[in-house]
Amino acid sequence: MPDAHLPQFSSAPERVFVSVDESTARSTVSFFPSGAAAPIQQDGDGRGEQALSVARSVVAAFPTCTIAGPHFHASATARPKSRRRR
Repeated sequence: MPDAHLPQFSSAPERVFVSVDESTARSTVSFFPSGAAAPIQQDGDGRGEQALSVARSVVAAFPTCTIAGPHFHASATARPKSRRRR
């Protein structure tokens, strides 16, 4: 019985990656192999809780799958540009 918020899988994923962009509060759930399903992005998930919930649902559907993350980072647009000294 597929969960309503899970993507359509073309093959069983081996790993689920959870990453969170702290500067935009956007989380991404992606899969390995990459052709297993399209990545899922969620706005307003700065702590990654919604993404982890999705990842746990995938692991419940595919017990051999593992979760990697959450990995927190800041996007390049949020970082100030460093000035080069001459």
